[in-house]
Amino acid sequence: MKSNLRDTLIVFGLGNPGREYEKTRHNAGFLVVEELAERLSLKLKKPFLRSWRYASTEVKSDEGFLQLVLVEPLTYMNASGRVLPEILHRYAAGPEQMLVICDSLDLPPGTVRIKEKGSSAGQKGLDSIMAVLGTSKFKRLFVGIGRPEDRNKVISWVLSTPSGDDFSDFMLGVSRAAEAVLDMTHLSLDRVMNKFNGTVKE
Repeated sequence: MKSNLRDTLIVFGLGNPGREYEKTRHNAGFLVVEELAERLSLKLKKPFLRSWRYASTEVKSDEGFLQLVLVEPLTYMNASGRVLPEILHRYAAGPEQMLVICDSLDLPPGTVRIKEKGSSAGQKGLDSIMAVLGTSKFKRLFVGIGRPEDRNKVISWVLSTPSGDDFSDFMLGVSRAAEAVLDMTHLSLDRVMNKFNGTVKE
């Protein structure tokens, strides 16, 4: 299928590969991609000799059909951008067709926020993407993970798995993010942002 600016959305979820990272806060992007794959009855697969997993499908949109591509880079968070040039070339897509999903320390668990562009806010995966692509003009969806009480323990916080109510809230944010992505396939970005940005957990 030949892609163009109107009919392709590449959902690029950030995280770290490996069982030890599966349910960690830093893997919010992977978890959203995996929930989307489950909702859409898709199976993520790894191309031969490539450093990513992906799945793609066509979904109905206001303009007919949208090619939805789900991607997990397997290069570890700090090198997330390394695989993007090949993926964008594969789908004849540009950065404006991307939606990057990652965790955010600045949002409480259970909440999400969508932005059209902006800085990385210190998120290393976003830093890598901006360095590789040379632009910050791509959509991003942040999944709240909150901050630890001890600000000196940020690294261990993002790389740990929440428990109890914290885990429930975290996964609520993952679910909301997946819902937001599905809404983006048939609603304007402004409408989706108005629906999800600033919404508190229930």
